[in-house]
Amino acid sequence: MDINDWINERNGNFAQLKKLIVSMNLIPGLSKSNFDHLTEKLLQQLEKGADQDKLERIIETELCVSYGLYRYEFNSEELASEIFNWWENN
Repeated sequence: MDINDWINERNGNFAQLKKLIVSMNLIPGLSKSNFDHLTEKLLQQLEKGADQDKLERIIETELCVSYGLYRYEFNSEELASEIFNWWENN
């Protein structure tokens, strides 16, 4: 795979993952671009072979620290499962 193919594939994966995250409606009314950081962080971990538990910890940390949510406001296990399933079937 040449660099242009890799870039196109990665951009496509980023767009699909971001669409999935936005569809989860974690923070209603928040601009879609606000999820770029979370999307990039998760995509990098998926590319490195992270498991669902690692994704869950990243989601918890990011949603609480970066987005100001409380753990009871979202189900990190369910979110990580959806994202991991998307990645495996992508």
